[in-house]
Amino acid sequence: MTESLIRSPLAVASAQHMRGWRLAGAAFCCLMFVLHVAAGLHSAGVTDFWRDIYWSTLIAHGERFPPPGPPINQVVELGPWWYYLLALPIFLTGRIAAAAVTIQALAALKYFLAWCIGTRLLDARFGFAFAVCMAVAGWSTVPFLFPSHPAVVETTLLLLALATLRLCANLSAGNALLFGLAAAACVHAHPTTLPYLVVAGGAVLWRHRSASALALLGLAAVVVLLSLLPPWLDPEPIDELLRRSWSDYAANDVGNGFAQRLPKFIAGLLVGGAWNGLLLLTPWRLATVKLAWWIYCVCLAIALAGVAALSLHATALRRWLAAAALLLGLQILFVLGIRGWTAIWMLPSCLPPLAFIVAAGWYEWLAAPGPRVRRVALPALLVSALLSIAPFGFFLRDLHGVRVAPNANYFNVVGSPDGYVTVPGSPLSVRQIDALGAELCTPANLHARLATAIDKSLATSARNACGTWPDLLFGGQRAGAHLAGIPQRLAATIGIAPDKTVGGLALYSHVRAIAPATGSPRPRLDRMRVGIDIVGAQPAPLAYDFTTGPDDVVVLTNRRPQTAMMTVHEVEANGAPAQKLYEEGNWQVYRCAVCSAGAAANWQLRLDAVEAILDLVVLEKVPASAAR
Repeated sequence: MTESLIRSPLAVASAQHMRGWRLAGAAFCCLMFVLHVAAGLHSAGVTDFWRDIYWSTLIAHGERFPPPGPPINQVVELGPWWYYLLALPIFLTGRIAAAAVTIQALAALKYFLAWCIGTRLLDARFGFAFAVCMAVAGWSTVPFLFPSHPAVVETTLLLLALATLRLCANLSAGNALLFGLAAAACVHAHPTTLPYLVVAGGAVLWRHRSASALALLGLAAVVVLLSLLPPWLDPEPIDELLRRSWSDYAANDVGNGFAQRLPKFIAGLLVGGAWNGLLLLTPWRLATVKLAWWIYCVCLAIALAGVAALSLHATALRRWLAAAALLLGLQILFVLGIRGWTAIWMLPSCLPPLAFIVAAGWYEWLAAPGPRVRRVALPALLVSALLSIAPFGFFLRDLHGVRVAPNANYFNVVGSPDGYVTVPGSPLSVRQIDALGAELCTPANLHARLATAIDKSLATSARNACGTWPDLLFGGQRAGAHLAGIPQRLAATIGIAPDKTVGGLALYSHVRAIAPATGSPRPRLDRMRVGIDIVGAQPAPLAYDFTTGPDDVVVLTNRRPQTAMMTVHEVEANGAPAQKLYEEGNWQVYRCAVCSAGAAANWQLRLDAVEAILDLVVLEKVPASAAR
């Protein structure tokens, strides 16, 4: 009796060993949470993100309560719940950055959920391995590249897994309701999660095989359907130019190039993310990238060898592994089959079962009886984790240059470019755009990079900071205040002191607008609209002749390059080519190269562009005495 109450030294050592794995798992999850939140503050956003912020801002200030949510491939609309979720941090703080951090905090919950699920299914060692493997190299940065609702796909899928385990263990109305809410969250994260809902429901029926189980699953299905109902109740019509028909979708997307894309997709899923992440998102040289990628591939091979060597006595793990492999196979087929090319935001739905499989391989080696095996496996796992985290550094700083692969389609996950070029780039982060909003509460015409940033962000930061939508025009020659902004680091290059520096931009109020004559009003979105492009806009030949002071600077901006490209043929001042001080994709800065002190500069510009989205201005150098 007494002996049974005394724990053996072996049991005590085992408990301490598992405690170490629990601490390691908690530390890793907290590290990833901090990285995600920090990256959220530096997020530059994409078109879908600003669409989300636009509607969330309207909700937060009580201006609109839209029934439709984000459109999917311009065919259907989800419910509006994502907008309402992001409206809460905006309502509480008045900051777009708070919404961006909320997205990343939700995305980072996947590590904690994987840790809990792995520990619950096996032990703390597997929980640690599963959490680490959720940081799939390269692909784990998708929430930063596209910080919209697909960023939380993995989190919602793991929530569904927990809800399924609860419902299988205890068939109750409460658990069925939780299952339905988790399933609805998956669908609204992205419809690529639909196969998981079918498999999860099938698992519950297989476990219980009763009419009550079927009825409770019906309750869960009602929750999902009700969450999708609001768009169908919206009386506002959809612009048919924005909508794709089901027949067009079926003809151009479903099963398109399936057989040819399948092997490329599998390769991209396994090692393509690591290649793209290490190549484009780290500052390493190409030779270092290749070496790091090969090391990652070796580590992955070690993990997959562990899957092949999985002990026969590990019956429970083998069953879960078989289920994960089946899920991954079904998901790959589904994702490839529903679209003609595989967008990067469709990939996260494949990552949880892949991470589970790889974690099972690491677990086999970490649980091996021989210490020599563990001494090799644990460092390999840590090296794999470090290489997976390395691309995160790209999203933890303000950018002045980015790597791009010529002719690569970054949205298509099967692409693996051979090399890269570095191009200038200075996208503003959400915290910088928040700071700029407070400067825009009085009527003004905005120019240069300031106009581009506020136009792209749909003026939402100004609405939050000013308490109402300010009277802003983008470009144009309207009488009154004009405000231009260029990256702060370029102020010394152009030789004109700014009036102030805010949010990473040097701001200038001594601005003379050349073109266009009329500025663009604040952009507004309607149903199904994602971006703010001018439909059908085509570049046309444009010519501008004007005079400036000898030390003034000319800034030429194409505010919406996604609408139409700008091609500059000639920029001359006093009959000689102007000096190009800076160029960054859709905007350029020039100075007269042959002007003498006190003499005027006569400029001639010839280009092809859409004038409505053009912004040609002069930053005037005011004498210090006049400025005072």
